[in-house]
Amino acid sequence: MSKRVSRESRDFIWYRLSAPSTSSPSSILSCLSLSILEQNLSYMLVKFMAHRNGTTQAVQRKTADMFDLSGRTAVIVGGAGKMGAQFACTLSAAGATVILADKDGERCKKVGHEISKATRKSVQSYSLDGSDEADVRHLFDSVNRDHQRVDILIYNVMAKPNGYYKSTTDYEVTTWNDTVSANLTGAFLCCREAARFMKPMKSGVIVLTSSIYGVVAPDQRIYAECGAAANIYGADESLNCPAVYSASKAGLIGLGKHLAARWGKYNIRVNMLIPGGVYDGQEEAFHREYSKRTPLGRMACWSDFNGAILFMVSDASTYMTGTNLVVDGGWTVW
Repeated sequence: MSKRVSRESRDFIWYRLSAPSTSSPSSILSCLSLSILEQNLSYMLVKFMAHRNGTTQAVQRKTADMFDLSGRTAVIVGGAGKMGAQFACTLSAAGATVILADKDGERCKKVGHEISKATRKSVQSYSLDGSDEADVRHLFDSVNRDHQRVDILIYNVMAKPNGYYKSTTDYEVTTWNDTVSANLTGAFLCCREAARFMKPMKSGVIVLTSSIYGVVAPDQRIYAECGAAANIYGADESLNCPAVYSASKAGLIGLGKHLAARWGKYNIRVNMLIPGGVYDGQEEAFHREYSKRTPLGRMACWSDFNGAILFMVSDASTYMTGTNLVVDGGWTVW
């Protein structure tokens, strides 16, 4: 089906096929968006240029196949959280073998079990301290031993140690170091270990979950009416965005760009997902002010990033690396 093509035949050529009737498959977990692969959408055949083994070839594929992750192994660090679980469901539904790793080992097992039931695919779960070098190396050695490959790494960690919400002038250096260690140092360690197995394959995808507050400064005015008693995260301080969050999430962007440039020759793509704020039951004053500040007029829900993550780890984004993909309801356009 493939052949060499001349310089004159580089344009994309689209062929429309018949459109089957649509159906409504049941959703996976409570707020997981329906997988592209599970919808009977109108398919298109695409004749596009694929770079394989040093030659440019014309390949015909269904567009949905670009999102097919069958045969790929994906490690999601921070997989027991609400966003990580969404990512795991999305990738599993797309055909990937998913491995979850999280500091909360028990919750990680429960999430893995729920996803296995929902997708009817096996999901492995590991307890992991991402800032522990030996622990991280053991995780990736185990994954490679069991699956003979590491295709995808998603680093999706947000630490909130004791004292996390204190004001900048009262911030403890131990809290700062613990947060940076989890949010940034752990990302470096996981990228380094994943790359040991991606490099020989000359293939791999890494996604680092950053934040809008790694791109722009937080608007502290939206926290003005928040009170400590209403902080749903159990802190003794009111809800706010501390400096360490901005610093560590901005650091992820710098790390990702550096690795994208360094590892491009191995066909390892590194990109950053920039999510906006997610409604998680926060107090009404904060929810109201955040929504007013957002062009789309609302906070995100946990499933709003599923399409983005599938795009980023699939063949639909094979020419994208070192890039921030911003999914924020327009927050950063102001």
